Amino acid sequence: MKSFKVFLFGSAFLSISISQDLCPPAFVDALFYDEKIELSWHQTSSYGDLLFDECFSSCSLAIEAMTVVHPGDSICGDCSGGWFRYSDGTAADCGAGMFPCDDGGEDDFSAYAGYSGTDTTTSTYAPVDSRMITTPIDLTNYTAAYVEFSEAYNYPQDATDSNMVEVSIDGGETWNVVYTSNPWDVDEYIYIDNTIDISEYVGNVVWVAFRYYDSVGYGESWFVDDVRVWGGNDGEEPVCGVFFHYNVYMDGTQIGTADSTFFTVEGLENEVEYCFEITTAYGEGESTPTAEVCAIPQGPFQVNPGQFSFNQLSAGEYAEQVMVIENFDTLDANFTISSVELSNLDAAFDLVLSQFEDGTLGDFTNVPDLGEEWSVGDSAANSSTYLPFPSPPDGSQNFALYNDDAAGDDPFNPATPMLVSNPAFSGTEPSFLVFDLYFPNPAGPCEDGQSYADDFKVKVSIDDGESWILIDSTMATGVWYWASYMYNLEPYISEVSSFRVGFEYTDCGGEWGYGVAIDNMAIKMGDSFTWLTVSPYRGNVSAFDGYNDSIAVKIGAYGVYDEFSIEDELLVESGENSISVEIAVGGVEVTVDDSEITPIEFALHQNYPNPFNPETNIQFDVAEHSHVSVSIFNLVGQKVASLVNQNMDAGVYTIKWSGLNEGGLALPSGMYFYEMKTSNYNSIKKLVLVK
Repeated sequence: MKSFKVFLFGSAFLSISISQDLCPPAFVDALFYDEKIELSWHQTSSYGDLLFDECFSSCSLAIEAMTVVHPGDSICGDCSGGWFRYSDGTAADCGAGMFPCDDGGEDDFSAYAGYSGTDTTTSTYAPVDSRMITTPIDLTNYTAAYVEFSEAYNYPQDATDSNMVEVSIDGGETWNVVYTSNPWDVDEYIYIDNTIDISEYVGNVVWVAFRYYDSVGYGESWFVDDVRVWGGNDGEEPVCGVFFHYNVYMDGTQIGTADSTFFTVEGLENEVEYCFEITTAYGEGESTPTAEVCAIPQGPFQVNPGQFSFNQLSAGEYAEQVMVIENFDTLDANFTISSVELSNLDAAFDLVLSQFEDGTLGDFTNVPDLGEEWSVGDSAANSSTYLPFPSPPDGSQNFALYNDDAAGDDPFNPATPMLVSNPAFSGTEPSFLVFDLYFPNPAGPCEDGQSYADDFKVKVSIDDGESWILIDSTMATGVWYWASYMYNLEPYISEVSSFRVGFEYTDCGGEWGYGVAIDNMAIKMGDSFTWLTVSPYRGNVSAFDGYNDSIAVKIGAYGVYDEFSIEDELLVESGENSISVEIAVGGVEVTVDDSEITPIEFALHQNYPNPFNPETNIQFDVAEHSHVSVSIFNLVGQKVASLVNQNMDAGVYTIKWSGLNEGGLALPSGMYFYEMKTSNYNSIKKLVLVK
């Protein structure tokens, strides 16, 4: 959570002349919120002669003008922590969850001390003690000297960290602390400017060091940029003049003054762009303005888009759209989504409910991979370094979990444990699967090819666990909160006497992902809400910080039949805010005999019923005389049946398939694909065979 020390003044100001010789502010940053914009900037200065200057740009990936040493090498044999050069100028870096996104500089580079140290000899966390040291600076001819730099933090909560600026006059043999940085004194991710008087060391050649020390090897990161050392003489006035205050201009008109490098503009209109410039007022005059920076205030809670429409759906079709819930405020927003249909979830019959409060898996069975299994526990006992489990949203204690961080899997020990319902659930009524999920997945899904990537899969089996049908995968990326998910099982289990659900976690073959947790798993039965699925329907949207400030919600319409139509509103609520999202689902009326229709284009339609047993209908349109083939394929792409392979006249055709292969033998239950091909048309759809 961000907080700002803001200084506001009246609009009256001293009229002074503008001078090109006076040092202007620089690097203005504008953060937007609900009806306000918070400005921050740097003040350029000059204390005499510039003796050292390092802005960490225009150089290689190493820190050029400064030397990095680890005085604690005996503590950590091979440390991954310490000082590095960092760029926040690319999308890969900016907003990665560990780093501030902009120091406001034109170069967008800084140095940072890595937030953890790892001893590669033991593969364990180890203390980090790292100095970033300037070249020798000659202060023998000066009577005053200053160190100027900018600093920022992330994760400023670890009391084991100690960050300081030191000075040495003997080439680094001994060091004297001249500044101790306290992460609790500054805002997370926000750069602030510092000036340190080191005049007591004039008359010597000095070295200045930035020392990052973490006694346990897991702390925050300390960012440093724009390091300058000045030499001057006592009694000399600063080159820039005598500081008076800062002038803040909005859209060319002065709106106030400030005596710090922060200013908040309130009472603005959301969705309107505002542009700002800052000048420095000296006793000698006013500096030139900074480069213009613009921002657009946004409301604290927003849903896009505002309306969904599923129209002209044929029998048995499924449609899905995505809306995004965004939070532009400084406060976390806990959201819930309700509707006429969703409100009936609590009243629906629970076929099964697993809350794991008794410390066991209850109705679930482990299907381990290489000995690794799901377990049950609470947040206190099962959190680890990289995966801190928060308590479930219902206030309960225990949940089912797999903590890959704690398991310590590596490329030689991949993990793919699965949690399977046992016994199988019985019933053919419309059913929904609901559960609470905590799945950070910070590096993304497996297909992204990143280290620490992982996947979470929701599956259903209609053949007692012999094969599994994928319902959904991965859910979210980098979401550090619990959310409630809901899935309509009707397309998969209709006309099935029993079924199982499964939750599968994988760390991408041993790339050491983070892990996952589920709670309050239930299968609810009822027919009053079978048309709509919203997932997630409960969760958290983080306070705006350029990272994790939105969540995607999937809206699905299932089981739409001829002449079926319904309208509803989703009510998205967060605290005192609520937004209505219109939902419209429509069906079609079949009033014309298919034989009377001459198609104007080729088309392959969804089979019906689907899932099916013992047979299903496959309809396709032929626009002109053509050679047509319709074939069935299994999940690995093998052709198992050829239904059509002949020349056909233009028209609408329907064929039946009873789940037999080319040899007339019954195929097993599961998902299959059917394909229509002509000389200039090709389409593939899927169907589900159940027995």
